[in-house]
Amino acid sequence: MLEILRDDDGHIQAACEWWLVDTQGHWTPEGQYVFLHQLEITPGVNLHTVRGWLVEQIGLHQPQALGVFWHRDHDAFPRPHAFRRSQLQQLQKEVGV
Repeated sequence: MLEILRDDDGHIQAACEWWLVDTQGHWTPEGQYVFLHQLEITPGVNLHTVRGWLVEQIGLHQPQALGVFWHRDHDAFPRPHAFRRSQLQQLQKEVGV
C-alpha cells in the first residue's frame, strides 16, 4: 500500500510504502503486523505529525493490525524498530491527530 500525505495546497509532505506480514515477517494479505518498507518526508515537515497521520491511515485500512515495525538500514547501527498497536494509539492521542 502506498500512503501519500499532502498539505492543503496539494504538495507532497510524506510518502510511505507498507504491507502486511505474518509473525515471521513474510508478506501475506492476512498478516497481523504492518511492515513500513519506505518512508520519505519532505524536509521541514514534522516527523511526529507524519507518524500520527500514518497511525490514522493504516488504522483505517488495517484495524486488526497488532503492531508496526521497520528497519533503519541507514543508521550507524541498523536495528529493527517496533510499536504495539496500543503504543501507536497513545502516540496518535499525543500528537492530536
